This record gives sequence, C-alpha cells and structure tokens, in this order.
Amino acid sequence: MTGWDEDALAGLRAAVARGDARAGLAALAGRPLGPVLQYAGDVLAAAVAEGLAGAEAAARKCLAELEERGLPGDAELAAELAAALDGRPSGLDALPVDLGAVAQALEAGPAGGLWLLDLERGDVLAPDEPADGEPCGGGGRYLPIPPEGPRREAEEERRGRARRWLAGQGRRPAPRVL
Repeated sequence: MTGWDEDALAGLRAAVARGDARAGLAALAGRPLGPVLQYAGDVLAAAVAEGLAGAEAAARKCLAELEERGLPGDAELAAELAAALDGRPSGLDALPVDLGAVAQALEAGPAGGLWLLDLERGDVLAPDEPADGEPCGGGGRYLPIPPEGPRREAEEERRGRARRWLAGQGRRPAPRVL
C-alpha cells in the first residue's frame, strides 16, 4: 500500500472509530486515497460537516475515486459524501456500528448460527451471545445479519460489503464512542 504504512493506517482507523475528523484529515494528508477510500470517505464526510480547511477539496477527490472504482459499498459511501458536500442529510439513520464486526458476521457460515445487529447500541452479537429475549427483525431491537459465507477480500472490500448491507437496512455507520 504505497504511502500507507501500518502506523499511518492505524492512525486513520482510530480517527474513524473515534469520529475525529481533524486527526483523520491529518492522517490522509499527502497520502493516496485509493487504498483507503472506505475509511477516507467517513473521515472526509465528518471533516466537511465540521468545515475543516482542505476537507471539501479532499472530499471531492474521494467522491470521484469512489465513483470510478465502483466496489461494493462505494456507491453508498459516495452518496454519503455527496450529501455532506451538499450540506444535507443522507437519508440513512446513523448507527454506532463497527463495519469490521458487520463484515465478520456477513462472512459467517450458515451452520454457525445467526448473528444479530443491536439497532439501539450498534453492537454485533455472535450467535452464542444473549439478545435480551427481544424479537429479531420486523421492528424489534435486533436485526439478523444474513450469513453469506467466508470470502477472500481485502479490508476495503470487507468494509464496503458491510456498508452496502447496512445501507440496505436504512442505516449508515457512525463512530462508536463511550
């Protein structure tokens, strides 16, 4: 990943997880967006919303790269970024969920049991974790995550697939804060 060593990537991941647009924008500075578009789009949407210097130009570049690349989840993230640039809501409800956890649940095999997404807290519950006895799907607190089976994908593609599934449920990822 040219321009992205483990420390720089870890800093970007942490900025996204915390919702720290300023640190994320700093992590992106001088580095190519292509290898990290799924992280960059999240950071840049927040940076545009906060009115940070340089955010709009970087967001427009990221938007163009997302539209050109076209991997799963890129169209959904491009729509989020376009909404931020236009100063309007995206139409998706924010949920403090970790896309990596959603991707893990999507990659589970059907025999392993059903993973659940807690629509109040954003937690992804493994099949052996209790779900407080509330109903799944149909307006309940928990949404079943359909197991699609294991795949051999890079982190960008895993995040994108998880984002696409989440958008299909009318939600977008938001930072998980304590």
